[in-house]
Amino acid sequence: MQRYLRETPKLFERARAELGEDPGLMHDVHSRLTVKQAVALARALEPYRLFFLEDPIPPELYDRLPEVREAAPMPIAAGEQVASVADAARLVRGGGVDLLRLHVSAVGGLTPARKLVALCELTGVGTAWHAPADVSPIGAAANVALDVTSPAFQIQEGHVYPEAVHEVFPGTISPVNGYLYPSERPGWGIDVDEAAAARHPPLTHLHERWAARVRRPDGGIEAP
Repeated sequence: MQRYLRETPKLFERARAELGEDPGLMHDVHSRLTVKQAVALARALEPYRLFFLEDPIPPELYDRLPEVREAAPMPIAAGEQVASVADAARLVRGGGVDLLRLHVSAVGGLTPARKLVALCELTGVGTAWHAPADVSPIGAAANVALDVTSPAFQIQEGHVYPEAVHEVFPGTISPVNGYLYPSERPGWGIDVDEAAAARHPPLTHLHERWAARVRRPDGGIEAP
Protein backbone atom coordinates (compact mmCIF):
# COMPACT_ATOMS: atom_id res chain seq x y z
CA MET A 1 0.00 0.00 0.00
CA GLN A 2 2.87 2.39 0.67
CA ARG A 3 4.10 1.81 -2.85
CA TYR A 4 0.63 2.62 -4.20
CA LEU A 5 0.51 5.86 -2.20
CA ARG A 6 3.98 6.75 -3.44
CA GLU A 7 3.55 5.86 -7.12
CA THR A 8 0.02 7.09 -7.86
CA PRO A 9 0.90 10.82 -7.70
CA LYS A 10 3.74 10.12 -10.16
CA LEU A 11 1.18 8.63 -12.56
CA PHE A 12 -0.88 11.81 -12.48
CA GLU A 13 2.18 14.01 -12.79
CA ARG A 14 3.00 12.19 -16.03
CA ALA A 15 -0.63 12.34 -17.19
CA ARG A 16 -0.78 16.11 -16.77
CA ALA A 17 2.57 16.52 -18.52
CA GLU A 18 1.39 14.43 -21.48
CA LEU A 19 -2.26 15.51 -21.69
CA GLY A 20 -2.15 19.13 -20.59
CA GLU A 21 -4.61 20.98 -18.41
CA ASP A 22 -7.90 20.32 -20.21
CA PRO A 23 -8.82 16.65 -19.53
CA GLY A 24 -10.71 15.95 -16.34
CA LEU A 25 -8.63 13.27 -14.65
CA MET A 26 -10.25 10.82 -12.24
CA HIS A 27 -8.96 8.07 -10.00
CA ASP A 28 -10.79 5.06 -8.53
CA VAL A 29 -9.22 3.83 -5.28
CA HIS A 30 -11.60 0.81 -5.13
CA SER A 31 -12.24 1.32 -1.40
CA ARG A 32 -8.83 0.04 -0.34
CA LEU A 33 -7.52 2.79 1.93
CA THR A 34 -7.87 3.75 5.55
CA VAL A 35 -9.13 7.24 6.36
CA LYS A 36 -5.61 8.53 7.02
CA GLN A 37 -4.27 6.99 3.82
CA ALA A 38 -7.16 8.43 1.79
CA VAL A 39 -6.46 11.93 3.10
CA ALA A 40 -2.74 11.54 2.39
CA LEU A 41 -3.44 10.41 -1.19
CA ALA A 42 -5.94 13.20 -1.82
CA ARG A 43 -3.49 15.83 -0.67
CA ALA A 44 -0.66 14.32 -2.71
CA LEU A 45 -2.87 14.51 -5.82
CA GLU A 46 -3.85 18.15 -5.29
CA PRO A 47 -1.43 19.60 -7.91
CA TYR A 48 -3.09 17.54 -10.66
CA ARG A 49 -6.60 18.96 -10.18
CA LEU A 50 -8.66 15.76 -10.35
CA PHE A 51 -12.27 15.90 -11.49
CA PHE A 52 -12.97 13.49 -8.67
CA LEU A 53 -11.41 10.86 -6.40
CA GLU A 54 -13.59 7.77 -6.27
CA ASP A 55 -14.32 5.37 -3.41
CA PRO A 56 -11.32 6.27 -1.25
CA ILE A 57 -12.49 4.19 1.74
CA PRO A 58 -14.66 1.05 2.10
CA PRO A 59 -18.41 1.21 2.83
CA GLU A 60 -17.93 0.05 6.40
CA LEU A 61 -16.12 3.35 7.02
CA TYR A 62 -18.64 5.59 5.26
CA ASP A 63 -19.50 7.33 8.51
CA ARG A 64 -16.02 8.88 8.22
CA LEU A 65 -16.33 9.96 4.59
CA PRO A 66 -17.09 13.55 5.70
CA GLU A 67 -13.60 13.66 7.24
CA VAL A 68 -12.05 12.62 3.95
CA ARG A 69 -14.18 15.03 1.95
CA GLU A 70 -13.35 17.94 4.24
CA ALA A 71 -9.62 17.28 3.95
CA ALA A 72 -9.56 16.45 0.22
CA PRO A 73 -8.84 19.28 -2.26
CA MET A 74 -10.85 17.54 -5.01
CA PRO A 75 -14.48 16.29 -5.16
CA ILE A 76 -15.19 12.88 -3.64
CA ALA A 77 -17.35 10.36 -5.52
CA ALA A 78 -18.80 7.25 -3.88
CA GLY A 79 -21.80 4.98 -3.75
CA GLU A 80 -21.45 2.17 -6.29
CA GLN A 81 -21.37 -0.36 -3.45
CA VAL A 82 -24.49 1.05 -1.82
CA ALA A 83 -27.51 -1.23 -2.18
CA SER A 84 -30.42 0.72 -0.67
CA VAL A 85 -32.07 4.10 -1.07
CA ALA A 86 -31.79 4.74 2.66
CA ASP A 87 -28.02 4.18 2.68
CA ALA A 88 -27.59 6.37 -0.39
CA ALA A 89 -29.67 9.13 1.20
CA ARG A 90 -27.53 8.99 4.33
CA LEU A 91 -24.43 9.29 2.15
CA VAL A 92 -25.80 12.46 0.56
CA ARG A 93 -27.29 14.06 3.66
CA GLY A 94 -24.29 13.20 5.81
CA GLY A 95 -21.96 15.37 3.74
CA GLY A 96 -19.71 12.54 2.62
CA VAL A 97 -19.86 12.97 -1.15
CA ASP A 98 -19.67 15.59 -3.85
CA LEU A 99 -20.86 13.13 -6.49
CA LEU A 100 -23.23 10.23 -5.89
CA ARG A 101 -22.04 7.27 -7.93
CA LEU A 102 -24.74 4.65 -7.61
CA HIS A 103 -25.34 1.47 -9.53
CA VAL A 104 -28.95 2.39 -10.31
CA SER A 105 -30.35 -1.16 -10.44
CA ALA A 106 -28.80 -1.90 -7.03
CA VAL A 107 -31.12 0.61 -5.34
CA GLY A 108 -34.26 -0.53 -7.16
CA GLY A 109 -34.14 1.11 -10.57
CA LEU A 110 -35.25 4.37 -12.11
CA THR A 111 -37.93 5.51 -9.65
CA PRO A 112 -35.87 5.17 -6.44
CA ALA A 113 -32.87 6.69 -8.22
CA ARG A 114 -34.98 9.65 -9.37
CA LYS A 115 -35.95 10.32 -5.75
CA LEU A 116 -32.26 10.37 -4.86
CA VAL A 117 -31.63 12.77 -7.75
CA ALA A 118 -34.12 15.18 -6.18
CA LEU A 119 -32.24 14.91 -2.89
CA CYS A 120 -28.97 15.62 -4.70
CA GLU A 121 -30.51 18.70 -6.31
CA LEU A 122 -31.57 20.01 -2.90
CA THR A 123 -28.18 19.43 -1.28
CA GLY A 124 -25.83 20.48 -4.08
CA VAL A 125 -24.51 16.98 -4.71
CA GLY A 126 -23.82 15.91 -8.30
CA THR A 127 -24.46 12.57 -9.99
CA ALA A 128 -22.01 10.28 -11.79
CA TRP A 129 -23.85 6.98 -12.21
CA HIS A 130 -21.88 3.74 -12.20
CA ALA A 131 -21.81 2.15 -15.66
CA PRO A 132 -18.93 -0.22 -16.48
CA ALA A 133 -19.15 -3.05 -19.00
CA ASP A 134 -21.34 -5.19 -16.74
CA VAL A 135 -24.18 -2.65 -16.83
CA SER A 136 -26.68 -3.72 -19.50
CA PRO A 137 -27.75 -1.48 -22.37
CA ILE A 138 -31.06 -1.00 -20.55
CA GLY A 139 -29.16 0.15 -17.46
CA ALA A 140 -27.13 2.52 -19.60
CA ALA A 141 -30.33 3.97 -21.07
CA ALA A 142 -31.74 4.46 -17.57
CA ASN A 143 -28.59 6.31 -16.54
CA VAL A 144 -28.85 8.67 -19.48
CA ALA A 145 -32.56 9.27 -18.80
CA LEU A 146 -31.63 10.38 -15.29
CA ASP A 147 -28.76 12.51 -16.59
CA VAL A 148 -30.79 14.56 -19.04
CA THR A 149 -33.59 15.28 -16.58
CA SER A 150 -31.59 16.84 -13.76
CA PRO A 151 -29.23 19.78 -13.18
CA ALA A 152 -27.44 17.56 -10.64
CA PHE A 153 -25.84 15.63 -13.52
CA GLN A 154 -22.05 16.03 -13.60
CA ILE A 155 -20.54 13.23 -15.68
CA GLN A 156 -21.55 9.81 -16.98
CA GLU A 157 -19.42 6.70 -17.17
CA GLY A 158 -19.92 4.96 -20.51
CA HIS A 159 -18.96 1.81 -22.34
CA VAL A 160 -18.49 0.91 -26.00
CA TYR A 161 -20.48 -2.31 -26.29
CA PRO A 162 -19.30 -5.00 -28.73
CA GLU A 163 -21.28 -5.71 -31.87
CA ALA A 164 -22.86 -8.82 -30.35
CA VAL A 165 -24.53 -6.66 -27.69
CA HIS A 166 -25.98 -4.40 -30.37
CA GLU A 167 -27.36 -7.49 -32.11
CA VAL A 168 -29.05 -8.79 -28.97
CA PHE A 169 -30.18 -5.36 -27.72
CA PRO A 170 -31.15 -3.25 -30.77
CA GLY A 171 -31.07 0.43 -29.85
CA THR A 172 -28.05 0.14 -27.54
CA ILE A 173 -26.60 3.60 -26.91
CA SER A 174 -23.11 4.30 -28.24
CA PRO A 175 -20.88 7.29 -27.40
CA VAL A 176 -20.72 9.99 -30.07
CA ASN A 177 -17.70 12.29 -29.74
CA GLY A 178 -17.57 11.56 -26.03
CA TYR A 179 -21.30 12.08 -25.39
CA LEU A 180 -24.22 9.73 -24.78
CA TYR A 181 -27.61 10.71 -26.17
CA PRO A 182 -31.01 9.29 -25.14
CA SER A 183 -32.95 7.33 -27.71
CA GLU A 184 -35.87 9.00 -29.47
CA ARG A 185 -37.72 5.68 -29.54
CA PRO A 186 -40.49 4.89 -27.00
CA GLY A 187 -39.51 3.79 -23.51
CA TRP A 188 -35.85 3.04 -23.03
CA GLY A 189 -35.43 2.74 -26.77
CA ILE A 190 -33.94 -0.73 -26.29
CA ASP A 191 -35.39 -3.97 -27.65
CA VAL A 192 -34.34 -7.61 -27.15
CA ASP A 193 -33.74 -9.93 -30.09
CA GLU A 194 -34.20 -13.43 -28.66
CA ALA A 195 -32.95 -15.13 -31.80
CA ALA A 196 -29.72 -13.13 -31.64
CA ALA A 197 -29.43 -13.90 -27.93
CA ALA A 198 -29.56 -17.62 -28.72
CA ARG A 199 -26.54 -17.17 -30.97
CA HIS A 200 -24.57 -15.55 -28.14
CA PRO A 201 -24.93 -17.70 -25.00
CA PRO A 202 -23.73 -16.02 -21.80
CA LEU A 203 -20.28 -16.71 -20.39
CA THR A 204 -20.07 -17.61 -16.73
CA HIS A 205 -16.37 -17.30 -16.04
CA LEU A 206 -15.79 -13.58 -16.52
CA HIS A 207 -15.99 -12.65 -12.85
CA GLU A 208 -13.79 -15.43 -11.49
CA ARG A 209 -10.90 -12.98 -11.23
CA TRP A 210 -12.99 -10.89 -8.84
CA ALA A 211 -14.15 -13.87 -6.82
CA ALA A 212 -10.57 -15.03 -6.39
CA ARG A 213 -9.60 -11.70 -4.83
CA VAL A 214 -12.26 -11.15 -2.19
CA ARG A 215 -10.34 -12.94 0.57
CA ARG A 216 -6.84 -12.39 1.86
CA PRO A 217 -4.50 -15.35 2.52
CA ASP A 218 -5.70 -15.42 6.15
CA GLY A 219 -9.33 -15.71 5.04
CA GLY A 220 -10.26 -12.11 5.82
CA ILE A 221 -12.61 -10.39 3.39
CA GLU A 222 -11.02 -7.93 0.96
CA ALA A 223 -12.93 -5.64 -1.38
CA PRO A 224 -12.46 -6.57 -5.07
